[in-house]
Amino acid sequence: MFMFRRLILIIAAACFILPSAAFASGFAINEQGAKALGMGGAFAAQADDPTAVYYNPAGITQLEGTQVSLGFSLIQPSTEFEGQYFGGSVSGETEDKTFVIPNLYITTKINDRLSFGFGSFINFGLGMDWKDDWAGAYLVGGRNAEIATYTFNPVLAYRVTNDLSLAAGLVYQRMDVTIESMTTPAALASGIPSSPLKLEGDSDAWGWNVAAHYKLGKNWRFGLSYRPEMKHEVEGTSKTDSPLAAVYEISGDFKADITLPAVTYVAAAWSNGKWTFEFDGQYTQWSSYDELNPEGLSDIGVKPKNWDDVWALRFGGQYKLNEMVDLRAGIIRDYSPIPDEWVDPMLPSGDRWLYTVGAGFHFGKSFDLDLAYNYLDDENRKFDNEAGNIVKNTDATRLTGEFKNTDAHIFAVNLTYKF
Repeated sequence: MFMFRRLILIIAAACFILPSAAFASGFAINEQGAKALGMGGAFAAQADDPTAVYYNPAGITQLEGTQVSLGFSLIQPSTEFEGQYFGGSVSGETEDKTFVIPNLYITTKINDRLSFGFGSFINFGLGMDWKDDWAGAYLVGGRNAEIATYTFNPVLAYRVTNDLSLAAGLVYQRMDVTIESMTTPAALASGIPSSPLKLEGDSDAWGWNVAAHYKLGKNWRFGLSYRPEMKHEVEGTSKTDSPLAAVYEISGDFKADITLPAVTYVAAAWSNGKWTFEFDGQYTQWSSYDELNPEGLSDIGVKPKNWDDVWALRFGGQYKLNEMVDLRAGIIRDYSPIPDEWVDPMLPSGDRWLYTVGAGFHFGKSFDLDLAYNYLDDENRKFDNEAGNIVKNTDATRLTGEFKNTDAHIFAVNLTYKF
């Protein structure tokens, strides 16, 4: 027992110092548990393992004893660009890179009605790492854009009746932001060589979440989970060695307000014998994320976001092969919140399909191992708006084209120990 707990602590510490980011519609991350991922993220109604702390914490009243689940997702994204700049053809692509999304969950049954849970996860993250030699390197975030939110979420769940459970939690969230580009190219800046420009900032915010879980007869379960928007006040510094910094406000300290969207899960699951099916609707209110504007850096050409509120539709199933093995599969239709006029290299995502498979292995009453794979297929996006202006407010310097062949491979694993 002691050695296992020590191993959990060591692995958790290692996971949370790995480079972390993601590739998601918008930049919400739903890859918070391998069992859920294997069923297309449709899990807020089942909510029957410790990852329910994220998907629907009211479901943890179903869990006996104390349970610890440690896991991570590996995301390998790629995208390409083909376009035109000053009448010539240009192209670009992202670096081959693997992002790590760790998670850690703990639940314990205090008594027959009350349960406690704790989750640590990254539920918003952005990672676009472009190769330096493409024309878009001069745009904001054209070299690299990373946003990661490290979230810590204790929750209490109360079983009101035999069928209804309610939950509420406190959320602490730390946000790290990195945006890298190149200063204006020499041909447009009187012969001054281009130099790297890097903005780094961070913020802390507090919030809450609530959830409900209801069982109807032997076959049906329903879930409702809500996480409200989180308002961050990012403070940081922009650095560059370019002589342009003496003339333009592109370096120095800055502040930026970033409001992360509210997320609602509405879910229904049906089980009969060895089969379980679930359908979830995930509603993300991206309209609150209206701009990313670093105050104090007026000459950095950041444009408003003006994103839309959108749904992601998730459907998944599980077949219990035997007492030891569960087989899973799922499909997701994920709609992009980004209108054509606001697409940019920091996140050129479109509507997408995702296809998932997974398996769960039960080793006696103490250990569960869940594995999942997810393939993401994103639509192409046209790029012809003000975000493509190499020089701020100068349409004649616009880079135009198409982001294409965007996809990602996602692998997930969770190990759960029960005692």
